[in-house]
Amino acid sequence: MKHFMIWPRRSLMAAMVVVFAMAAGTAAHAERFQMIELDEDGAKAYLRIDLENGAISRCVQNDSVWQCSPIEERSSDAQAALERRIAELEDRLALLEAVQRDPPDVSELEDALDLSEQFMRRFFGMVQDMKKDMAQ
Repeated sequence: MKHFMIWPRRSLMAAMVVVFAMAAGTAAHAERFQMIELDEDGAKAYLRIDLENGAISRCVQNDSVWQCSPIEERSSDAQAALERRIAELEDRLALLEAVQRDPPDVSELEDALDLSEQFMRRFFGMVQDMKKDMAQ
């Protein structure tokens, strides 16, 4: 009788291992692809992006069966244009990073405040002078 009870436990353990392995495979599959829903005149369609190799497929449902067909890659001219644009943007970014200044030090801020104070004093002096002229 004892021997009879061991087999169901082993079978249960084996079944659990298979279920966990399948779940792990499904999770890995879900992390590999990104699905983007498309709006195609009410028909269900998706873009499937393979995050490992960058392949893109268009998936549609035909007679309750989903079919995915790969989308052809860009022409070499389009690819070259994209690579040129990327190079231009990288050069622009490098230039912006090179021009970027350190924050001003305290003496530069003091100079700016002194200049602002002089401007304000002069402006209010002019307003006072105008008020005096208008009162006369």
